[in-house]
Amino acid sequence: MKNILVPTDLTNCTQNTLKYAISLSVKSNTKLFFYHASTTKDTDVKEYAIKYIKDAFSELKLNFENAQTELIVENGQFHNAQLKTVIDKYNIDLVVMGASNEGIRTTFFGSHVSDLINDVACPVLSVPHDYSSLNIDRIGYATELVDITTRIKEIVPFAKLTNASIEAFHVYPVFPQMINVEKYDTKHVLSELHNKNNYDKINLHFVKTPFDNEPVTGIHEFIKTHKPDILVMCHKPRGLFDKLVMDSGATPSVVKTSHIPVLALNQKTACKIM
Repeated sequence: MKNILVPTDLTNCTQNTLKYAISLSVKSNTKLFFYHASTTKDTDVKEYAIKYIKDAFSELKLNFENAQTELIVENGQFHNAQLKTVIDKYNIDLVVMGASNEGIRTTFFGSHVSDLINDVACPVLSVPHDYSSLNIDRIGYATELVDITTRIKEIVPFAKLTNASIEAFHVYPVFPQMINVEKYDTKHVLSELHNKNNYDKINLHFVKTPFDNEPVTGIHEFIKTHKPDILVMCHKPRGLFDKLVMDSGATPSVVKTSHIPVLALNQKTACKIM
């Protein structure tokens, strides 16, 4: 990962998102692109934006001058079409965006997060506006099991940044159930994952819900019980048969209600977090 994009409306709502992105960029030695769309005079906005960003660095006791940053200010209303252009132009590897856990359409960026997750190939990290922790010690990963080897390989470099454990979990029963949970050789799979990734801090849990096809319920139960610092989900862009796939509608629903950051990986593309 080389470039992180952070959209901001320059209000208190996105301060925690900025701090989270800054902390992540320091750990991963990546460049930060701050994006703001405004109808106000360009010069005035840039001056305020720079002060706003510098204040976030100061609160983290970090030197803004030593960081790799670039500010992008565009005239007009904020919308995802502009954001996608910026992602392509600057070769963005990760978007860090604020979201409300009180209702996905109640804040400035609320609805944009869900739409962006569905529209872009790069990972999107959603940070609740009221989330202030910067620790990443436990990474929850919601898996359908069928592609666990591929996706764990993508997550391991991210986990190694903070020596975090990867707490993979599978919610069942779901339809169609592509893996027989009762016959699943968890011990063998974990051994393979440890060896292939040269990383022992990988665990696998199973979360059973009272009724079929309740992945979101199971995900929230896992968060409540295991208390991960961040949740990784592999999102399949919505299509005609989206209701038959566990993650197709689950990711936007979890982003809408989660009290912890959610990192969405596009299931149709090979996403490299690091």
